[in-house]
Amino acid sequence: MKKIVKIIVAIALALMLVVASVAFMILNGPRQAISLSEKGLPTDVNLFAHRGFSGIAPENSAAAFVEAGEKGFFGAECDIQLTSDGIWILNHDDNINRMTNGRGIVSELTFEEIKEYKITSGHNFLKYRDQKIITLDEYLEICDRYDVIPQIEIKGGNNKCLDKIFEALDVHKGMREKAIIISFDTEILASLREMDSEIELWYVTSEITDEGIEMCAENNYGMGFNGNKYLKNPNGGIEKAQQLGIELGCWTIDNPDTYKSLYNLGIRNFTTNRLTK
Repeated sequence: MKKIVKIIVAIALALMLVVASVAFMILNGPRQAISLSEKGLPTDVNLFAHRGFSGIAPENSAAAFVEAGEKGFFGAECDIQLTSDGIWILNHDDNINRMTNGRGIVSELTFEEIKEYKITSGHNFLKYRDQKIITLDEYLEICDRYDVIPQIEIKGGNNKCLDKIFEALDVHKGMREKAIIISFDTEILASLREMDSEIELWYVTSEITDEGIEMCAENNYGMGFNGNKYLKNPNGGIEKAQQLGIELGCWTIDNPDTYKSLYNLGIRNFTTNRLTK
């Protein structure tokens, strides 16, 4: 009887390992890119690679931005956080736990400490074993090399050292004029507008509201909105914003049918994990 129980337990453990391995590969394997032209869909749009081409390589990694450049994306969106020693780095979360083999809050770590860890998560990360969290400067160098428009999201609460963002842009000729800086945080956007009246700024929001439209119109902001959410409850916000000349972009669009619906509403800026021209 004990022998039978041991066999059953061994089989159960083996099945669990198989299921875990399959789940791991699904979550971290590369996603198949979807070509708009092959689907017969219009391509007169600006495609922004979400956190780099994150369906192919780990998000916000150098590899993801190189992939975006090589695939001919118009722009590459990234997220930046500020370290304890005032270095802007690329990371979506306020901590490094999800994407690396380290742990800690970005604002409580120095860049030298963060450099000790490797990226151990994200699509296809096994192919890119030596990737580490990169700086804003490194990201901009890749954008410059591939002539990709940098779209920089400043995460909420990171309203210090904003001048260093401009300094990083100014290292590359014409980069400040091409860059788009975006944020959910209206205080950050207001501070940036005071520092530079001409730089392109976008307010990021889950929903298009009358208040958001008014603010963007008054401050010469573009607006990035959740396109998937908008289609579930269209409120006429796209039309209102367009009438006021507000530049609109939507995120994160990976479904060709969703893309087509938003395109037909006049949207021409799309942030995506996997759509290509």
